[in-house]
Amino acid sequence: MPITFVTLGPEGTCHERAVKQYARFQGLEDVELDLITDFFDGLERIRGRDDAFLVQCSAHPGVHEITEKHCDEVFVVDTFIYPTKSLAILSRRDLDGPARSLGIVEATEGYVDLSEWEVKIPQISKPLAAEALLRGEFDAALTHSEWLDRHPEELKLERMIGEIDTTWVVYGTTKRFAGEVIGIPSPDVYGRAAAASALAAA
Repeated sequence: MPITFVTLGPEGTCHERAVKQYARFQGLEDVELDLITDFFDGLERIRGRDDAFLVQCSAHPGVHEITEKHCDEVFVVDTFIYPTKSLAILSRRDLDGPARSLGIVEATEGYVDLSEWEVKIPQISKPLAAEALLRGEFDAALTHSEWLDRHPEELKLERMIGEIDTTWVVYGTTKRFAGEVIGIPSPDVYGRAAAASALAAA
């Protein structure tokens, strides 16, 4: 049976890309993706299953709620580090003046000073934000920079953010923690920090 990963859609999200890379890293070949727009829906889709996992970026505001909702049935079983797609604020070329309204996913609001925009329109995912921008639903959007390459005559770059290293939470129905830290030993990370601290103290 294939392993099912439930994560944020539609196609083209940072979540979809991260999950594909994670599955490849884990050596999983028979994998199905179930793309959702609501993580609570995703949580329900994996309950009672040992062949399905939910993956959520730790930047999402609802991580604690997903972790807590069914804490006796669904557990954090892994985490991993992987960057977002390249991010940017794009605006429509047909604007007569400066962009005043911004379509933005709540999890990305920390990248911008929201006071720069008169109106903020919440979006479910960055691909959906780009599609709504192209339909003229707002003046600008924080989305993937690849949309500029796809629509150079309709969109222009307001601000490049780039790829951001972030963490991803993997939920499953079989509890993994058994009393000891689960992680990857990283002595090189803390070795450098210790060396820098010692140098500063000298």
